[in-house]
Amino acid sequence: MILDIATVVALAHQCAPSVAAETLVSVVHTESHFNPYAIGINAKGVAAPDPASRASAAAAARRLIARGYNIDLGLGQINSANLKWLGLSVEDAFDPCRNLAAAARVLSGNYLSVVRSSPTTEAAIATAVSMYNTGSRSRGFGNGYVGRVYASSTVVVPAIRHGLAPAMPTTPAPP
Repeated sequence: MILDIATVVALAHQCAPSVAAETLVSVVHTESHFNPYAIGINAKGVAAPDPASRASAAAAARRLIARGYNIDLGLGQINSANLKWLGLSVEDAFDPCRNLAAAARVLSGNYLSVVRSSPTTEAAIATAVSMYNTGSRSRGFGNGYVGRVYASSTVVVPAIRHGLAPAMPTTPAPP
């Protein structure tokens, strides 16, 4: 199941207001292409399942984790190693609202950890995005992830601004 951009933007506003919808939706587009049941396996040569429901996604994820795989779950591809500190169960990770809230929590934490040492707000956002992917301030630039998120924004942001998604609030949201 793939969610449409209007649904993802509405969920971002509702469930993750601490991060600008343009930023969060661009990350989610890069991570899962708006598939709330997406599972990414962080191992070479292992095919990712393509579940058709939340229940089948959770079952597949539990099996992979039990076999020792490090996996990414749902819209924001929340890493299985982060579920505990984010207060999520495997099932929760496939709930679009809870997943977006967790993704926003990670992005916000990253941003707050770098904003004072960054030369600009834009640099802090880009660094937070790098950290979202790798945990590193620089590796997400080197592996092309930050570039892919910014490329996604060329699709996502115009859609938001041209009415393919709900109108943006009049007060600017934090990055």
